Amino acid sequence: MSNPGQPGDNPYGQPYNPYPQQPPPKKKRKLWPWLVVGIPVLLIGACTAVLVSSVNTDSDTSVTKGSGQGTPAAAAGPAFPGKLDDDTSALAGDTITRDDLAYTVSPLETVGTAIGNYLCTNVTIKNVGGKQNDFNSYIDWSLQDAAGTIRDATFAPERQPLNSGQIAPGGQASGDVCFDSRDGSGPGTYVVLFNDTFSLSSDRLAWVNTL
Repeated sequence: MSNPGQPGDNPYGQPYNPYPQQPPPKKKRKLWPWLVVGIPVLLIGACTAVLVSSVNTDSDTSVTKGSGQGTPAAAAGPAFPGKLDDDTSALAGDTITRDDLAYTVSPLETVGTAIGNYLCTNVTIKNVGGKQNDFNSYIDWSLQDAAGTIRDATFAPERQPLNSGQIAPGGQASGDVCFDSRDGSGPGTYVVLFNDTFSLSSDRLAWVNTL
């Protein structure tokens, strides 16, 4: 028999537990609600930053006459029917520089092919900046004719079209941009228009021709 008060003595007949009870495990917090909410917020914030950056990017525009004399964009360029406030215009043969790309657009010429006539211009794009720059094909180009109709550029047989790609600093690319003229081109003012398809800006570059 054990003596009362000795270690191991349990007068109430309850099982003896020499170790303290462990606290219940903490419940794990669910992460998926935070992921569901947080990821879209981060994506929206990133997109907003890109948009703001694109809108606020400094894109100085200048016009260089065919003679090589540069003038500020605000003072450059003739008026033409349908000219918008933010358009920068020049005469055919002049160079307009924007976003470190210098665009030289030759005067329009009529090109006869086996399937009809086209109005074509030769476009040269030079990278005058310090970084590689992208350029697009004729999808960025259109023509406002003498009646005020704006035509998209199209492929013309036997002409070397302007392609798309990248231009290294100091490099250049060139090619023809043509417009359907199978119904004829009456005399008047024709304006070659450039509007970057992938830019947030609606500012157009314009080269005025008189046929």
